[in-house]
Amino acid sequence: MSKLAVPALIISSLSIVSFSSLAEEVSNGGEFSGDAKVGFIYTKTDETSMSVNSGLTLKYEEDLWHHKAAFSTYYTKGNESDDGTNKNKTVYEIKYDMTDTFFVFGNAKYEHDQFATYREQALLVGGFGATLVDTSDSKLDIGAGPGYRYSKRQAFDEDLPRNSEDEVIANLFIEGESKITDGLEVGGGVRMDYGESNTTTTTHVYLKNKLMESLSLLIDAEYIYNSVVATGKEHDEIYSTISLNYDF
Repeated sequence: MSKLAVPALIISSLSIVSFSSLAEEVSNGGEFSGDAKVGFIYTKTDETSMSVNSGLTLKYEEDLWHHKAAFSTYYTKGNESDDGTNKNKTVYEIKYDMTDTFFVFGNAKYEHDQFATYREQALLVGGFGATLVDTSDSKLDIGAGPGYRYSKRQAFDEDLPRNSEDEVIANLFIEGESKITDGLEVGGGVRMDYGESNTTTTTHVYLKNKLMESLSLLIDAEYIYNSVVATGKEHDEIYSTISLNYDF
């Protein structure tokens, strides 16, 4: 079994264990929700360009437990001088409220990128957090803890082809959301995964405007900075999208 197979298997197992008993838990008073989004841009002038992004999120809340599983993709067709973008990400998060303010958390993340420095990355993180703001309209959480990261570079990497790293990391995050009006919501956060081989800082923001009962216009942006990248690759990654979002 490869090194990557172990964390990937753990991520899959966590999701299956948490949601396999969903029907039983819902009958005991839990709340299940989710949303799906899709965005598509196609242009044809001197060159043809196509961009697609999609995402699916599932949430389950019961008493002191909070579960969240999410999957997202980014795809952009490149031209002869540009590889484009082909990336997908799967995340599972769990949180347990110890008090009204403090909680413990765990999360697992797997990313696959066809063209960036790191073709595959798997992370497992756990720690403690605190809710700094919790009102009917706004919420703000912070947290930190240790974790594990496995990463593998591209086969075409000029510096370290197919090189893999597994290491202990430190994670910290801050995230929040605020309801401006009944139909307008903004939110975002910052996450840092610090390791000796590479430190990744991810910043994301979004604006969600309700169009009708379950349909919204979602504008979001994600900025990723890697401290160590391959020769010829940028330290920065920016993903900005406009999507239709359906809540259920």
